[in-house]
Amino acid sequence: MSPLPNGPSSPASHQTQASHQTKKQTLLHISRWRNQIDIDIPNLKPTPPKLFDNWFDLPPELNVNIVSRIHHFEILENAQYVCSDWYKVCKDPSIWKVINLFRLRESFYMSESFNGGLPGIWKICKNVVDRSDGQLVDIVIPDLRTDEILMYVADRARQLKRLDMYCCIRDDSSIKSFHKALKKFPLLEELSVDFEYLTKEAIESAGRYCPLLKTLSFYQEGSLSSSLKVNDEIGVAIGANLHELRHLKLINNTISNIGLKAILDGCHQLESLKLSMCAHIDLNRDVVKRCSKQIKHLTLPV
Repeated sequence: MSPLPNGPSSPASHQTQASHQTKKQTLLHISRWRNQIDIDIPNLKPTPPKLFDNWFDLPPELNVNIVSRIHHFEILENAQYVCSDWYKVCKDPSIWKVINLFRLRESFYMSESFNGGLPGIWKICKNVVDRSDGQLVDIVIPDLRTDEILMYVADRARQLKRLDMYCCIRDDSSIKSFHKALKKFPLLEELSVDFEYLTKEAIESAGRYCPLLKTLSFYQEGSLSSSLKVNDEIGVAIGANLHELRHLKLINNTISNIGLKAILDGCHQLESLKLSMCAHIDLNRDVVKRCSKQIKHLTLPV
């Protein structure tokens, strides 16, 4: 007579007994382990994160993290006036390591409460540079018709790694100030300039005083390159002075194949090259072949 399906001798019964035996052995091991190390098992559960019912109870580093996510305009106009604690947080230098003066300027110009004009804007710009307390690493400077703000940054931002300027150099005086500023940026890695013109002396200064420079972007403002005479001065200067360059972008530049060859001959570390609106470059077979062979990421003028 066969046993019942769920009887003592059925497979299900054996599985149940094995399961109970395994649990019993496991509990026995745990009991022995607890006795050996004298520790309370429930205490091994992860401690839940501490909850804060009041913003004022937050640790300072968390407040800094929160404020750093706010637009600088909102910090200056609102956040710093929340309370005395936040006023102190809003002056933490780590919040002002990266500054975009263009966005800041546009935000104030669009604000109904601002009526300071250009002098007021530059006063605000100096204020945010001061707040960085020498920790500034990245700045965008727009429409600089005087040299004051550039030199102000140069005297207070020796750790600067990225400088983005446009519409800032229109005469020899500005070029001289630009040379002086580059001397004070030994850690500069990326330089982006949109100028009406740039001299070989400026490139030489960048090569001499900014040995870590890896990225250069130059957009030549003004007339289209097709309406201007060929000028390979910038290309030759880049090839002769910026040997560690990795990324180069030239837009609306007047270089020809001579300037391009100087760049390829002198910048052996170059990984990406973008030439846009450079009307005087002759894209013959040899030029395209050499550029394609030497440069990983290549954009040539159409």
